Amino acid sequence: MPELPEVESIRVNLEKHILNQTIENVVVSNRKLRWPIQDNFEVLLKNHTVKALERRAKYILLSFKQSNFILVWHLGMSGRVQILTPKELVPRKVHDHVEIKFYSGLILRFHDPRRFGAMLLVPSQDLPSFSLLNSLGIEPFDDNFSSSLLLKLIKHKSLTLKTVLLNQKIIAGLGNIYVCEALHQAKLSPLRLAKTLSVLEAEALVRSIQEVLKKAIAAGGSTLRDHRQPNGSKGSFQENFKVYGREGEPCFQCNQSSIERIVQSNRSTFYCKECQK
Repeated sequence: MPELPEVESIRVNLEKHILNQTIENVVVSNRKLRWPIQDNFEVLLKNHTVKALERRAKYILLSFKQSNFILVWHLGMSGRVQILTPKELVPRKVHDHVEIKFYSGLILRFHDPRRFGAMLLVPSQDLPSFSLLNSLGIEPFDDNFSSSLLLKLIKHKSLTLKTVLLNQKIIAGLGNIYVCEALHQAKLSPLRLAKTLSVLEAEALVRSIQEVLKKAIAAGGSTLRDHRQPNGSKGSFQENFKVYGREGEPCFQCNQSSIERIVQSNRSTFYCKECQK
């Protein structure tokens, strides 16, 4: 599933192409995504101009000029976004479920083989209470995200650091790859109980989370299988992994041990037992 860096880099890329663009036509070839696309989706979007593209956790939010709804978009497990010019246009493939054509000639396609994605129109006034968003935790780049806040959020958590950081109700947008990488940079074991963090360790963890995410966004995210930018290019942060997917390889941080793989909550965790305490 795309994590925060993949979604944010796609949002930035999309913004360059479709901000202030007006929708000419919408074609929905399959409404059966994770949640069905509503029947009047095409009619509601037609002739609306994209006003802003924002991100909340792993969701992209499109707002439109002179409209009273927001398009809440989740890429799911394998969803991809394509931006095509008229010269690049090719026939839709079987899993190209949504196509949005702009008056400029640009075409946006949503390709989702596993159909775990979603495109939902939500009334603007209902967005704060919308069920998919209202329980999300703080964003890692929020000005209020600090070591003191982190300690407050986890002080009663008798769970491991890895489990707590993956909880979207605590910190929104973090996923398996970047939690592994951030914990390694902060020299913290994924097996540590969250409530045992010291102030200095919390400061290191907040700093590492933000630094790892910034680097990943700049690299266009990580392409392990499905992730692509709207222009088809791959992310490259996987070339900079320090622990993720590196089982048995040397640790670049301590140069004394090799990366180990364990399973936590049915997910692979990669870490160095020597330098992560």
